[in-house]
Amino acid sequence: MQMTMTCAEESRALEETLAGTFKPADTFFLIESHLPDYGGWSGSIVKAAGSSGEFAPILRHLGGARRAKILFIRRPRRDGKNFFIAVTNQDEPKIYHAELDEYADLLELDIGGLAADSAPRLKGRELARIDELYTVCANGRHDPCCAAYGAPVYQALADHAGAERVWQATHIGGHRMAATLIAFPQGIVYGHVDPHDAESLLMNHRAGYILTHKYRGRGCYADQDLDEAAHLAAGAAEAVIRDETRQYGIADLRLKAVTDLNDGQRHVSFRGSNGATFSAEVGTRMSAPRQTSCGDEPKPMPQHDVRILAVI
Repeated sequence: MQMTMTCAEESRALEETLAGTFKPADTFFLIESHLPDYGGWSGSIVKAAGSSGEFAPILRHLGGARRAKILFIRRPRRDGKNFFIAVTNQDEPKIYHAELDEYADLLELDIGGLAADSAPRLKGRELARIDELYTVCANGRHDPCCAAYGAPVYQALADHAGAERVWQATHIGGHRMAATLIAFPQGIVYGHVDPHDAESLLMNHRAGYILTHKYRGRGCYADQDLDEAAHLAAGAAEAVIRDETRQYGIADLRLKAVTDLNDGQRHVSFRGSNGATFSAEVGTRMSAPRQTSCGDEPKPMPQHDVRILAVI
C-alpha cells in the first residue's frame, strides 16, 4: 500500500490525541556526542552503541538506573562531552550537568545514589544543578520526519531560550508526533510542535505551566511506581482534567492513584493544590491501522478515552 503522507503528516491530519503517548522514565541520561566511531546517528544508535564499541560498557552501567532513558545529544558545529542527568520521579525534579574529560568517567557514576535527594557525584565532585534544558528529537536517520520537523523547532527554541539550553536528541519516541521534545527538569514531553510554538512553550514552561494541546505526558509521576499501561492512562487523564478544570500549572495536580477496573478500564485520580480530588475513568482501545514510522506497515495504536467522574 503506497502512502501519500509521511507519518507525521498522517498523525496531524488524523488529529491524533497526544496525551498518554510517552512511556515512563525515572532517570534521563543525556550524552553529547556526534558518534563518529559509529558512523554518526543511525536509526537505532542507542541500541547499537550499547552492544559494541566505546559506549557499550557505559550504557550498560547507566542502564542499571531505575527506568533509565539514555539519549545522545548534539549541537551543530560543535563537539564536546557535555553530560546531563535528569531525575524526574521526585517531588522536586532536578537536572544536573557535568563536562566530561573522558566518556569512560561515567563508569564511576554512583547509579544507586541517584534516588537520593542529593546531587550525584562523579570523580569525587558533585554535578552542578541547572534550572532548565530542552531536547528536540532531530534524528532524521531514524525517521525523516524527526529532521524535517525537529530541526526548525530546535533552531526556533534555541533562538528564544539560548543555544546552551537546547540540544538535538536521538529518538525520543513517537516520531509520527514530530516535532517532539522534552522540557527538563520535569521531563514534560510535547508533540506536533512547530517553530511558531517555541516562544509560547518556553514562556509557559518557565512560568510553570503546561501547554495541554501539545502535551504527550511526562517522564514520571513523583512517588508512583506505575507499569507502562497505567502511566500512559495517567497521562491521558491528566491532560483532560487540566483542560476541564483549567489547572494548567505544573504543580496544580499531583497524581494520587491509578486503579485497574474491569474490561481494561482504569480509575485515575489527582489531588489539586487546593486539596480537591479530580477523578477520571480511562478506557484504552486500539485505533485503526496508522503509520508509526515512515515506510513501516500501518498498525493499530493504543487510544485512550477519558471520562471525567468527579471533583471532590
